[in-house]
Amino acid sequence: MLRKLLIPLVIALALGGLFFFGLLRGSPDRDVPSNLLGKVAPGFDLPLHVRYQPDYGPTLSSADLIGRPLVVNFWASWCGPCYVEAPVLQTFWEEYQDSGVLFIGIQTQDRGNEADGRKFLSQFGLTFPNGADDDSTISVNWGLMGVPETFFVDKAGNITYKHIGPVTEQVLSQQLATLLQ
Repeated sequence: MLRKLLIPLVIALALGGLFFFGLLRGSPDRDVPSNLLGKVAPGFDLPLHVRYQPDYGPTLSSADLIGRPLVVNFWASWCGPCYVEAPVLQTFWEEYQDSGVLFIGIQTQDRGNEADGRKFLSQFGLTFPNGADDDSTISVNWGLMGVPETFFVDKAGNITYKHIGPVTEQVLSQQLATLLQ
């Protein structure tokens, strides 16, 4: 009888130990290093959602953005944390758009969901340019691990910071201060 209880107890303690170890590790999901930090951001040609085309044209090309600091945010219409960060991004875009920085939204991992993407953009009234990376080429080139992820690119075109997870006011404030020095 004691043997029958001992094996499940040992297994339960081992699993509990692994769980506890996982809790003590901090935030490994946000501490994934990027091989692109300090390097020139990969080029892209982003087909824009129709609502942005009158101001930015049908395609936003990174080649046309050289010399301008960028905040590049990858999102998806099914992504819960993306709904958390969208109003924060819009608020900061409204505050910083006249400073020369350009915010860019890239809908990815969302193939064929353009209607859901439009609904997402309308729900938050996002006025910075957003487009769809339907074949995930841009996402792969930027080393995307998931959504949301936000990259900060300096005037020289180098990636200075990558944030995994919903971007916060604190992160935007710190990174924009660095970009605009």
